[in-house]
Amino acid sequence: MIELLRGDPEFERAVVEGSFNALLPAERPEIVVRPRSETEAVAAVRAVAAAGQRIAVRSGGHSWVAASVRDGGVLIDLGALDGIGLDTERMTATVGPGVRGARLSAALEEAGLAFPVGHCGDPGVGGFLLGGGLGVNWGHWRPACFSIERMRVVTADGELRTASPTENPDLFWLARGSGPGFPGVVTEFELALRPLPPCIRVETLSYPLDRLGEVTRWLTDASQDLPTNVELSLVTAGSPDPAHPFVVGVAATVFAGSVAEADAALAPLHGAPAAHRGRPADPLAHTAPADVAFSALHEAVDATYPRGARYLADTFWTDLDLHDATAPLAALLERAPSKRSYVLAGMPANGAGAGLVTPGEAAYGMHDRTLLIVYTIWEDAADDAANRAWLDEVADALLPTATGHFLSEADLRHRPDRVPGSFAPADRARVEHLRGHYDPDHLFHGFPALVL
Repeated sequence: MIELLRGDPEFERAVVEGSFNALLPAERPEIVVRPRSETEAVAAVRAVAAAGQRIAVRSGGHSWVAASVRDGGVLIDLGALDGIGLDTERMTATVGPGVRGARLSAALEEAGLAFPVGHCGDPGVGGFLLGGGLGVNWGHWRPACFSIERMRVVTADGELRTASPTENPDLFWLARGSGPGFPGVVTEFELALRPLPPCIRVETLSYPLDRLGEVTRWLTDASQDLPTNVELSLVTAGSPDPAHPFVVGVAATVFAGSVAEADAALAPLHGAPAAHRGRPADPLAHTAPADVAFSALHEAVDATYPRGARYLADTFWTDLDLHDATAPLAALLERAPSKRSYVLAGMPANGAGAGLVTPGEAAYGMHDRTLLIVYTIWEDAADDAANRAWLDEVADALLPTATGHFLSEADLRHRPDRVPGSFAPADRARVEHLRGHYDPDHLFHGFPALVL
């Protein structure tokens, strides 16, 4: 086991370089521990408990709020627990929490298998899965946490437990969705897999920002006829074109059995029924449906998250359709201090997202028709205040129609109310009860800013 103490030459690098966000909190742990095995992870938890310290856990460091960077105590970095084992007969994968999404995608593709991996290739699967896991094709395959079959967890009492629907089911329930509030160290996940779709195609379009309403009306109408295996996303973002400094980007990704099936699935976007509005004419750019490898789906998304930039973000679920939910965005985006900032919007299951998750199925239960995620991205520390103020302005505009938040990318440190708002109202008390049950002495730091 590798241990780095505050003051060691490599300590600051272990804390800072472990996070992709250059805008880090001032807090620092006393020790960074890097277990190289499950046995060492158990030993680390027991040692911290015996020393009367507290624990924060990191799998990949892609939490933009740096939930694992806390004041005092021990940061347990699980990056070395990155094994992948595939059982093609049982259609399962056994993975360590430190496995990066891109590496998992490549291994699955080579074996002809698939899983709702993250849209980004860099995050470790541990944080991704504990936060719910809004992965590829999630409107059809559902969020990735619902494909977890079993996990091995070191709990606050230093015991290694199996959590599944039949073993420690309460711990299993809590793990799927409590994110940085989960009171344990997951050392291994067993995931249910599915066959790799033979045909994955992506079509993209872009329009000037002043046509946002026209585009979202079209997508809202067309989505009524799109099957759930079409993942539709909309991005309002800056553009390098001086004639169109801000644009509306549309991406439709289809997971199908054949080109013919893919074309049929995308047809509502090309020629909607007469009762619906057809696709707006004269896009600034259009890429016809083209094949994309499963292992390459993350590449375009990764390009929008440069490592070393400064980030703020927030998330908003709403029961409004895409058109109404995005109505305030055009004017707000034009005031963004950074043209690298953008808003990602989508309707999981093409409008049926409110019913995608069974109430009470897991801690991850906050779900609705449309999700908006605001990303504020810039480079210069001198611009921190301006970008913070802009995100606050966007949040204040979206809050009146918000029904909740997505925990993994919500503004937890600045807006602590995002924590309870990221759970279905009926589940909040159970989340807090189980956190107290499994960690009565608060060994784990928990949520960055708030205890429910």
